[in-house]
Amino acid sequence: MPVLVVCMGLTIGHSSQAIIHGLTFPGMAISTVKLSVQHAHFLHSAEKWEYYDSICSAAIVGLKPLTLITAAHCLKEVRLTGAMSLPMLSIAQPELLGIEDISLKQAFYRPFEVVAEDLTQDVAVLVFEAKVTSLIQPLRIRLGDALPDLLMICGYGLGYGEADTRHPRCGERKPVRDLSDFYQVLPKAYREMDEMLHLQAQTQFAYTQELVHAEKALLAVNRLNEMDQYDHTIAMPTLGDSGGPWLVLNALGQYELLAITSLVERFYNPSAHWPFFQKQVPLSEYPYIAYGLRLSHPEVLGFLQYAQHSGADIQFTSAPLLPRTRQPQ
Repeated sequence: MPVLVVCMGLTIGHSSQAIIHGLTFPGMAISTVKLSVQHAHFLHSAEKWEYYDSICSAAIVGLKPLTLITAAHCLKEVRLTGAMSLPMLSIAQPELLGIEDISLKQAFYRPFEVVAEDLTQDVAVLVFEAKVTSLIQPLRIRLGDALPDLLMICGYGLGYGEADTRHPRCGERKPVRDLSDFYQVLPKAYREMDEMLHLQAQTQFAYTQELVHAEKALLAVNRLNEMDQYDHTIAMPTLGDSGGPWLVLNALGQYELLAITSLVERFYNPSAHWPFFQKQVPLSEYPYIAYGLRLSHPEVLGFLQYAQHSGADIQFTSAPLLPRTRQPQ
């Protein structure tokens, strides 16, 4: 599954992984779907096309018509079809969500070349003609700048050694309060143990900030426990969660959509001096920061309002937050 990955530069991964060590929930309970996307890449060396599929996550934000929000970078090199040149994609296992007779009618997204230079553009709106037979509740988009105490982050896919449950995984995380302080991501103690690797991670971190041309456009979560130690057992977004929702509860106990997973940073290589690395476990299992694109940011909001005026079913809310999230029943 595509996900923006910073590792001494911007790259794209094709593997399928999701919230590491997250808990499994029905997609209907958190209004989250899995997207199967078809891609085409031209191999200049062989002068032929290479075709591949990927998986991304998406949030249901409307039912009249069925409207999804996901990450625009999921559509890099997407194959197009029909007179309207719509992306070739589908909702995976729609019967689990009570969705039938699905046909993509509109797609709003910017080219990957634009997204790769400005992460505030990493949002896509997909509008389907579909029959919804379940009681699934679309997510309203949370407005306002308030930073919640906890977020519920969800996504599809599999982590290393995890079994496929056909349902998304979720994890509760505290947002990073100050994105100007790299020690909130990797504390100073790790710099003292391995200065070079810490510096590489800090360089990646600084590079990401340069890709965001607007203040407060990103939310972030680290992988530190209560003792400020990197903990590889903590739930964390990784490859495969692109477009998945970052959820909060409102005063009525309803989930609202605050952001979508956009970018993940992981270590450039393991360190013998950092005790959390395990032998024969891939580096994809060691993200140290993940970013969510805040949907209420003015640049993103303007794009969503354009899609709304063009036929997408998108609702917004500014109801007060509860102090923490709760897990779906």
